[in-house]
Amino acid sequence: MKKPTASIVAAITLALACAATQAAVDAQAAARLGTTLTPWGAEIAGTPDGSYPAYEGGIKEPPPGFDPKSGMWPDPFPEDKPLFSIDAKNMAQYQDRLMEAQMELMRRYPDYRLDVYPTRRSAMVPENAARNALANARNPECRTSSDGVGLYGCWGGTPFPIPENGYEAMWNHLLTYTSPGETNSVGYLVNANRATTMLLLSRSIADYPYFNPQQTPYEGAGIYYLRSLSTTLEPAREAGTQTLLWYPLHYDSDEQRAWSYQAGQRRVRLAPEFAYDTPVAQFGGAMFFDEINLFAGRMDRFRFELKGRKLMYMPYNNYRMHLLRGDPAQLLGPHHFHPDKVRYELRRVWVVEATPLPNVRHVAKRKLFYLDEDSWIALAYEGWDQSDRLFRLLLSNTMANYYTGGVIQGASVQAYDLARGQYAGLQLLIAPRCYIRYGLPQQPDAEMAPARMGARGIR
Repeated sequence: MKKPTASIVAAITLALACAATQAAVDAQAAARLGTTLTPWGAEIAGTPDGSYPAYEGGIKEPPPGFDPKSGMWPDPFPEDKPLFSIDAKNMAQYQDRLMEAQMELMRRYPDYRLDVYPTRRSAMVPENAARNALANARNPECRTSSDGVGLYGCWGGTPFPIPENGYEAMWNHLLTYTSPGETNSVGYLVNANRATTMLLLSRSIADYPYFNPQQTPYEGAGIYYLRSLSTTLEPAREAGTQTLLWYPLHYDSDEQRAWSYQAGQRRVRLAPEFAYDTPVAQFGGAMFFDEINLFAGRMDRFRFELKGRKLMYMPYNNYRMHLLRGDPAQLLGPHHFHPDKVRYELRRVWVVEATPLPNVRHVAKRKLFYLDEDSWIALAYEGWDQSDRLFRLLLSNTMANYYTGGVIQGASVQAYDLARGQYAGLQLLIAPRCYIRYGLPQQPDAEMAPARMGARGIR
């Protein structure tokens, strides 16, 4: 692979260095945080017509019947009904608030539609994370590296409540507030012949040192913002297979660490290939490693440009979907999720465009990310291949975490492969053994270490 010329590298580095030196917002902009903006940067005001309401703090108490030990999440808005629907017949009326990939599905499948519900700004951020976001905004040491790839000096909250560029906005996504949790979930692939196959049932543990108030920043486990461990439970031939990922803050200098334990081989091996556009084998190739949570990993192959904020129709508050149990056909249709099972709302999102840097390799030539202003989580992503064909649509079936705050990172994903005419439902809760639990203690370092993988192997 050829390296970029010195002049190109110098120009990119200089431009990003200027952005990095301006990481701490000026006093006038900072004064908006906690007044017209939330401490993490969402606009508090709604729209004049009321279609997008003002932010009032999110859901402050779980709804009746919630038991955190059950891993089930009752719908806090059980009386809500769709306001209207969008399909191929009327999509032109709403095209300014639709993604190209959504309209492509409408053009392909006449039964594909979006049922649009009232907007509920349900995401809540705990006071300590809100205070840390304010502190980050006022701290000149909270910044990215000159190339935007690494993070320095930020801790415990949204690093850039008022982002200056796409790299800062994507760091906000990577560091959306969450707390330690455990998920049992199932994935299915629906191929172009309409056949449904279970991909895997797995248990995932996620540990977030960046949000641990007992953790020393940027030392020990604090070198990493996320450590995740996934263990396959089914199918039986793969049971016990594990994947351990450590995601560093200093991505400009530190490597992402990845290990794989194959139960049949009974050995742990380093897996540096678990990155970028390497397909996730357990997901049937329906998602790349850098598409986990819609985006994960190092930002050194693309230029990330902040395009601004806009109102768009996005999946949100999908509690009812995650209460379904039993036959996956309740949720999965021959070409897409059943429209009556997916809740869409009008959401204000940050739009980030990613285009490749010179002389780098990746399947995608262009990406668009849509980041929720109330939580910074990516709600959707669409991608174009090297032939400028739309090939990917990922949608997060987001739910607010009304127990410990933020959004539920384990909420399921719709992954559409538009080139092959197939799709996957990933991290679903429809199987009987599935759940999402939060409020767990931070994981001991020994539990999130590769040496532990072999000891916990099933076979």
